[in-house]
Amino acid sequence: MNTINNERKEREENEIRQEEMAERKRKEEQEIAERRHQEEIAERRRQNEIQIVEQKRQDEIAERKRKDEMEFELQKIRLETEGRSLNSNSVANKNVNSTQIKPKLEIHHLMQKFNSDENDISLYLIMFERLDKQDEILKNTCVTHLLGLLPYDVAQLIAREPDEIANDYGEVKKILFKRYKLTPEKFRQKFFIRNKNLGNTWKNFAYELRSFFNEWVNGVKADSFEKLSDLIITDQEKRKVSQEVKDHFIDDWSKLNSPDNIVEKLDDYDTLRSTFRSKQPRKEWH
Repeated sequence: MNTINNERKEREENEIRQEEMAERKRKEEQEIAERRHQEEIAERRRQNEIQIVEQKRQDEIAERKRKDEMEFELQKIRLETEGRSLNSNSVANKNVNSTQIKPKLEIHHLMQKFNSDENDISLYLIMFERLDKQDEILKNTCVTHLLGLLPYDVAQLIAREPDEIANDYGEVKKILFKRYKLTPEKFRQKFFIRNKNLGNTWKNFAYELRSFFNEWVNGVKADSFEKLSDLIITDQEKRKVSQEVKDHFIDDWSKLNSPDNIVEKLDDYDTLRSTFRSKQPRKEWH
């Protein structure tokens, strides 16, 4: 009997040991599988990081190449424009000494390239014109120097124009104002709201105001004293009008530059509004 009990006990103990061994083996296999999984994740992460670094490097190479190509094309545009300008003025400038043709200073050393996200094109051109005068850059190369300061797509836009436009600084200014949506009304607003910056001189401030005023006046073709007088009187009338009335004439507001025209519209508006109000039924109080 004891022998049977001992055999049974031994059998149970063997079964328990086998189960424990099987459990340990299962856990070891799980741990090995988990380690492999973590190693695979780490490897994939490492490969992704390598790919990101490589892609960034390729993007930087492509960006440098693109900038080099744009700079090359821009230089070609500048040279072509300068060549056309000099050829068209060769007769008038045949006695100009070669030392006079070359500016005393390179303007791109004095001004940063124009950035539409950071710069106002109207103020940028004011600065360019002032440097242009100080540096005594010849008029027939003024546009060439400006092209070198403009973004590639804008320089291309100008270079595609006919010679008589592409070489005329006044025409180039019109293209730039149109490109950056600067209307006479915008210059009027700039003229009235412009404040003197802390680091600016009163002389520069006056120059800016004069430039804004001239662009406003020239934009609406106020080329006589009478037209200029009408423009200023009309502007003063507009300042006395309520926002409700301005909203009513919003589509034509910037085009109303005649005092007679605007007062006629304002009187008609007041008459119609009075008539409309008089026809409204009055509220009865109970």
